[in-house]
Amino acid sequence: MKKLHVICCMLSLAAATGMAATATVREVRPGVRPVYNSGTGVMPKGAQEAMPQARVQLDRDNRCGIGFWPVQFSLVTPVQFPAADYDIGGLRLSILYGTCCNFDGLDLGLVGVSENHANGWLADVINVAYGDGMGLHTGAVNYLGGDFKGWQIGAANWIGSGDSLQIGAFNGAFDVQGVQIGVINTAQRMRGVQIGLVNIISNSDVPFMPIFNCYF
Repeated sequence: MKKLHVICCMLSLAAATGMAATATVREVRPGVRPVYNSGTGVMPKGAQEAMPQARVQLDRDNRCGIGFWPVQFSLVTPVQFPAADYDIGGLRLSILYGTCCNFDGLDLGLVGVSENHANGWLADVINVAYGDGMGLHTGAVNYLGGDFKGWQIGAANWIGSGDSLQIGAFNGAFDVQGVQIGVINTAQRMRGVQIGLVNIISNSDVPFMPIFNCYF
């Protein structure tokens, strides 16, 4: 009977621990649906999409932002000052390739990479940010993986989501509200207007239209 009592206590403790663990809710990032695990094995809509993004974002958060510096000068990462895991607020000059954690300010050079957010005027030839951003991004290639509010002007533009004006030969987005003007415009989900030779809005009743397409 004593052994049975111990086993029952252990099972009760495990069940309580599991319930506490499954009650945790974590916000991935603005614009990404939080992941809830109720212990039932059933994931709500959007959870499977959010989990990989949550893992990537948390990995970036853990290795970024160890300090702040107003200016960054880079020849090619890691030949730069300060190091790539610093936040930059001010001016960044990347002769060939520069990397920082979070960026706010004016970005000039060949290739500028921000591991998290990028706000301000990004004027590199190639602008890359894996998190959210806002402002004006002008370059031959502008890529932002998160939520963006502002303008992208270049040969090729891409955002994950946001409220944006995109002007370029190619404009792409997963979920955007705004205007795309270019030769090829494509969006998985859109509330706005496309003007170009090829216009694709996947969630529209008429997903493809030449010259002009819109969905609201």
